[in-house]
Parts: sequence; C-alpha cells; structure tokens
Amino acid sequence: MFAGAAREAVFSNAKVVRRINAQFIPVALKAGLVNNPPAGLEGTLYAEIGRSKPAPQGICVVNSAGKVLDWVLMFDDNESILKFFDHVLERYAKFPDAKKPLPAERFMRFPSRKLADIQDTTGALKITDRHIDEKCPAKPIVRKGTLVGRVIGRALDKQGKPVADTLRQEHYMEARFEVPPNVQRSLAAAVIRAGAKRFRIPDDFVRSLVSPAFLGQLDVNPLGGVPGSKNDSRKWEFWGQRVGSEDSQPFQVRFEGKSDVAGGQSRVGFRSDGRMWEHEVNLTWEGYVDIDTKERCLKRLVAVALGNEKLRWGNKRLTLIDEPDVAHLPAGHPIDLKCGVRYGLVAEPYVDHEALEGATNDGRKQPQR
Repeated sequence: MFAGAAREAVFSNAKVVRRINAQFIPVALKAGLVNNPPAGLEGTLYAEIGRSKPAPQGICVVNSAGKVLDWVLMFDDNESILKFFDHVLERYAKFPDAKKPLPAERFMRFPSRKLADIQDTTGALKITDRHIDEKCPAKPIVRKGTLVGRVIGRALDKQGKPVADTLRQEHYMEARFEVPPNVQRSLAAAVIRAGAKRFRIPDDFVRSLVSPAFLGQLDVNPLGGVPGSKNDSRKWEFWGQRVGSEDSQPFQVRFEGKSDVAGGQSRVGFRSDGRMWEHEVNLTWEGYVDIDTKERCLKRLVAVALGNEKLRWGNKRLTLIDEPDVAHLPAGHPIDLKCGVRYGLVAEPYVDHEALEGATNDGRKQPQR
C-alpha cells in the first residue's frame, strides 16, 4: 500500500525525480528484509536501516557509511518534499560518514510532526563496495524449473482504450508471478491424458494466472490470502487443446476460459485500521503454452485477459478532504473504480545458478504497484 502510494504521489513528481537523480542514489529495498534482516554483511546493513524505522515501510535516506540520516512517512504538502531533500543534504554535510555518532531523525509528517530521534549505538559498519560471495538477500528464492513471468494490467476508458494516467495503482499495475514445477507437471499430465482432444485445464494452473490479475493495492486481492481480507466467491473454467503433432517437443497447447472472483475486507476476527474495501474481477482469457510432455514442464506461456473490474476502497477514520496525497501515504487514497480492464502475461523458465532444489517459491508480489 505505502510503496505504491509513494510511487503515485512522491516519485512521479518531475521535480522530485530530477532532484533525486542529480543528488541522490535511489534504491528500493524489500520491506520484509528491512523488518526481518537476513544474516551476513548485507543483513547487517538492513538491520542498521531498520533499527530506527518508525513504521514497517517508509522513505529513508542514509549516508555513505550506511547510517540513517532521516526517515519520513508523510509530508505536509507537495512543496515539503523538496524541502525535505534540502534538510537531508544539510544533515549529510554534517554527517557524511561514521566518524561521529549520527542520531537518526524521524518524521511522521515533514516538517510538522517530528518523532523522537534514535541515537547511534552501533558505530561504524563494515560496508563492501560490491556483492560478496553470499547469496544476494534481495533475490527471490526460486525452485529449479519454475516458470517466472510478468503480468501487466491496464484500466480501460469508455472507448476500450487504456487510460492515459498510469500513475494510479487502480489504472496500471505490473507484477511478477510464478508457475511452480508441480503445477506444470499437473498440466502436462492433463495434456497427456487428453491426447488430441479438448480437455479441462487443472485448477492449480488457472489459479497461477488469475491470482496476480487485479488492479489496486496488493492488499485488495479478491482471492484473499492477505491478513484482513476474505474471498467471497471464485469461479473459473478453462479448456485447452493441443495444436499440431505430439511428436515434436515442445508442442503448443492453446487455452481459453473465464474467471470471476470477488472479495473484500473481513469484518470478523481482524482488528481493522479503518479501511474497508470490496473487489470484483471478471475476465475472459485466451493464450498458449509451449509444453514438453517428456520432461513434463512448460517452456513458455503467453496469455491475455479482457473483462471488467470493480474496486471500492476507503478508510472511514481519515478525513482526506483538502489534503494532498503526500499527507496520508500509509493510508493510500480512496478508490472507486468500475471499468473495463486488460491484462497481459508472459512467462519463461527461471534460468539462474542460484535457483534451489526443493526451495519454497515466493508468492507474487512485488512488482511494482
């Protein structure tokens, strides 16, 4: 929620982008690693950054020694963003390294709501100028043979054209998705049983396609699975058929289908922060997979989906009238979406020497939303 809101309201500002490119080095860190630092030298840096965090996510500026200069969660107004950069550069001039203790400044909202500083208790850190001989902690743990892909989704206008404004999370999304080896084997088995006949695509493969196809924040997945969310209904039916002869490997299987999913904020057993949402996605799909039935794996996947989407999101505890988006980044902004949508998905086998046998596949989500 916060990362997407920051992209919409902060890092889409042309003046901000020019300033960052000229005077800073932008780096995106995974919130999970900041909140739960891994082992190793890079983990030590994550731990130092996370030690002073005012919330699980935020915008942080560190100096060349990896010491935190400032954390900020929100801004009074759009002009305050550039003033924050001025403030940080003044602090950097005083504390460019770790030669003297550097208290980490923190702002709930800059500059009006300052939090208590966190004193420097760790001293100088050992910083390497490149990756050392340990697995990069930011790299996904992927099981060998996994199909890894990218999904792009667009909201459509009344003429069926993609909406020009791609900054809002409810207008445009990108995400990474995976099709694990066991799901590929399930599809291959169904193809082998069917031969040249039309056959029902297994549900686990369909779920791999449907799960990442939604607009809005990560928390509004209508299939549920996110704390505080619930799935109200899901229905899908996909059918496939082999194209050409089975003699040549891999060969192609064409598929088509429909999916209807709906979900929302759970009102039972969860301490809500005030947000309430409901989400419905109805799509018609078509695509193909190149499949090797001898190895029982997929070599390529391409799919498109067209349909309609409804999303309403709001937070009754916030008074958002006459406030800029930068003044309430952790909460996001109200969404009332009802339009046509289009999704495109492409995936290929993950080829990397760090893919692990028996590793647990990460879930979706990271892209960039």
